[in-house]
Parts: sequence; structure tokens; C-alpha cells
Amino acid sequence: MPERLQTNQFVVAALYKFVLIEDCPALQAELRHICNRYGIMGTLLIAKEGLNGTISGTSSAIDKITAWLRAHRNFWDIDIKYSTHASMPFHRMKVRLKSEIVTMGKADILPSEQAGTYVEPEDWNSLISDPNVLVIDTRNDYEIAIGQFKGAENPHTTSFRQFPEYAEALASLPEEERPQKIAMYCTGGIRCEKSTSLMKQMGFDNVYHLKGGILRYLEEVAVKDSLWEGECFVFDSRVSVDHALNAGSYALCHACKMPLSEEDMQSEFYQPSISCGYCHDKTSPQQKARFAERKRQIELAHERGQTHIGQKARITRPSAKQPD
Repeated sequence: MPERLQTNQFVVAALYKFVLIEDCPALQAELRHICNRYGIMGTLLIAKEGLNGTISGTSSAIDKITAWLRAHRNFWDIDIKYSTHASMPFHRMKVRLKSEIVTMGKADILPSEQAGTYVEPEDWNSLISDPNVLVIDTRNDYEIAIGQFKGAENPHTTSFRQFPEYAEALASLPEEERPQKIAMYCTGGIRCEKSTSLMKQMGFDNVYHLKGGILRYLEEVAVKDSLWEGECFVFDSRVSVDHALNAGSYALCHACKMPLSEEDMQSEFYQPSISCGYCHDKTSPQQKARFAERKRQIELAHERGQTHIGQKARITRPSAKQPD
């Protein structure tokens, strides 16, 4: 863990590794045990293709699980990004078995065998400033809306499953129109790594991706040198982080799970936990009544010093339930 993150606050660790895992249930049992032992919360996804997740705990607890992973034959070089938060950003620990650790719907894509070229954060600005490089944000619309790299292309997806359709459209362009160099990025590196594998399979030779994703870039590149604009969406109760990796200025609509700016929250349609300008006309009176009751139950639980089960749903977007 970086020395500057040795803190009394909760440490948030976003991690992933594409690697063949032969016994997923055994790994699931081991990770459940160590997370429960040290009071770690969050979500970990395990599939044949690897491990992905975001977890949080005390500095000591995260050190313990990090050491355990580094000692494991599959995860000695696992990619981990760290940040901090004043309170625990998760309310339970889930270790799940999945068919993919990030769902593209392409079973033949194997990033552990073929992927693009890593670009370190300190070299990223030079690459994306080249006018001959097509810079692609592999995240979804609602994430891109609150921040992105200057000049990056938005594929206009609402789910990562839609990305192959965008890639196929690029691949079908006449040879003279196809991009010769492609630079891809995402929040923590996992989606762009899988995307570069897809691009390589489609015949694109010069494909690059930001090592460690936006979170590593924000950690290592000074604000004065940064080409990042806005905030970065994250899949926990912080909603977004700023360039210093502190909790950002966005809130979440607990009805439709859209990130809301301060301006959005001034809308006449914004009712905390019930509706916002994006969804007020898309939910029925019955749904709004259900949201209002959930809000009431959460407030009652809070008064009793308890965590209501509905709070987890408030920080999880249905179309993208796991951070990358």
C-alpha cells in the first residue's frame, strides 16, 4: 500500500487479475474466510478467467489481504489501486462465482493470453496527445458524463455487453478509415484490458491501454500535468472521486442510480431516494411509493443504529453491479 495511504480512515482497494483459475469454489471459500476474519467488506468476483473486485477495511486489514494475495501463485502481481474514505463504503462482503469477472459476453476473449500494450500513467499524456491515436473510453454513458480524458471518444454504451457492437463497427470500416493506433482506458484497468483483447482479435495491431486505469492515473499524475477532466465514477457509496481520490461532489439517485451533480439536485423533480430529473417520468406512482417507504425504513434503521439491507441497493447500479 502506498505510504501516503497509511491512515486511520478506511482504505478502499480496487483489484483485478486475468489468470486461469482451476478451482473457483476453493478460492471463494478462502477469500470468504480471510475477509470475514479481518472485517473486510465489498464485492469480489471469481471466474475461470480471473479475479475482480473492490473491498474496504482498516489499513491493517487491507495489508493482510494484500499480503495473502501476493503470496498466492495466481495473484503475486495482481493490480491494486488504493484510496481512502472517512467511513466504510460497503455494508456487506460478497464473494461470488461468475462466468466472467467483467461481463462482455464473449467467451472466446482471453486477456491472459492476448491483450494490448500497457501504458504507464506518466506516459499516457504523450500517447493520447498524438492526433493519430483514437482514444476510447470503454466505460458507460453515465460514468463518462461526469468525467473523461480530454478528446476521448464515447462509445455510447449503457452496458459493457454493448461494447463488442461498437468494436465491430470500427473493424468494419474501410482500411483507409480504420484507426491505426488505439488507446483505451477505464476506471481501474479491467474493462480496457478485455477490450484490447477483443480489438487484437479483430485485427487491430497497435492497441494500448492505461495501466491501472483512471484511478492509477489520478494517484500518480499531478493535477497541473493532468489531462483528466471532471470526476471519476466509482461503484461504492462515494459515487465519485476527485483528482486527489477524495470523495467527489456527486450523489446518487437511489431510484435510477444515475450520478447527480449539485445542479441536478436543484431540479424540481429531485426528491432524495425517490426521483430525479432523469427518472421522474419513467417510474410509476406505485414505484415512487415503494422508494419512499424504503427511504423511511432506512431512516428508521439509522435512528436505531442499524444498517438497513436496502442501503446496499442504493450504491449499486443494476446495469453495472461490479466495479472494474
